[in-house]
Amino acid sequence: MTRHPLLLAVFTTDILTVLLILWASATAVRIALHWNPQDTGAQQLRLQTQSETAALAVAWAFGLHLLATATLIYGMTNILPGMVPGAMCGTGVLQAMQSGGPRMLIYRLMGLAILWIWWRIENVNQSQPEAPLVPANARIVLLALPVFALALYAAWQAALAMDFQQPVDCCAVIYDQFHSLEEARRTLGAGHTGWLTAFGVLTVALVASAVAAWKTAGRRWPHLLLAALAMAWLPIAAIALVRVLAAYHYGVLHHHCPWCLFLPEHHLAGFPIWAAWIVVAMEAPVAVALSLLAARQAPPAQTSACHQAGLAARNTLLAVLIFLCLTVGPALWWRLRFGMWLTG
Repeated sequence: MTRHPLLLAVFTTDILTVLLILWASATAVRIALHWNPQDTGAQQLRLQTQSETAALAVAWAFGLHLLATATLIYGMTNILPGMVPGAMCGTGVLQAMQSGGPRMLIYRLMGLAILWIWWRIENVNQSQPEAPLVPANARIVLLALPVFALALYAAWQAALAMDFQQPVDCCAVIYDQFHSLEEARRTLGAGHTGWLTAFGVLTVALVASAVAAWKTAGRRWPHLLLAALAMAWLPIAAIALVRVLAAYHYGVLHHHCPWCLFLPEHHLAGFPIWAAWIVVAMEAPVAVALSLLAARQAPPAQTSACHQAGLAARNTLLAVLIFLCLTVGPALWWRLRFGMWLTG
């Protein structure tokens, strides 16, 4: 197991995050059992005070989790490769972590999605004096607890599995996927032109639906369309980036590695690109969830939920535009500089 300060800092932050959510979960159980907004007794007043304190604890946990995840990704892509023999980016580090590495990332993203939903609903809740959504957010906190516990356990397993004496095959993993140049030019049976066309069409449709959902926050169908298009756009955007557009960052063809985008020689482009991708993955479903939630609330809370849904749609639009600038922009710049596209 490595005792690198960065990993120790991440692991300590993860423990603190789990403790905060565990403490908030104790309050969430009491809320689930005894919350009664019509009651004006001492027990309900105590619960209201405890719910506000628990919300603050979860907000801190959310912030710490974001910070720890960003730090972990930076360490995996810019620090740990220098310690793992044969590793040049996060691909080699994940190999060294064995099965614990992918599980750790999956659980971290699941935890991020849960707390992202909690945060959006809490914004609606805090805007209303009667706090109508406290019970709903209490259940979300209870759902988050096992996910964060699993993320902590997976991080521990990944750290234990790391062996700095065992070489890994970093680039070989990328290039061994293909047995011929023709295979490298196709993904799931489709050529690069097909994926780029699908990416372009879905991006235009997603931008249009995000604008519609933002400007008509009180209507449900634009948010439903936005979420559906986002779920279709996400995998196609990832494929178009890794298989085609990343070449304009790398300057070489067929290096289908998502982790190399995080390296300094590529200007750390992976951080804003994949952050924008994650924002789309989080905000588009949240927009439709808030739109559906608004229909079940009293008029004041309904207005606030619609406002948050509109903000989520706006953030989706901005994230798509940022992703587009950072992925298609280098390709256009390459074309202007050299008068040709990277194809082959």
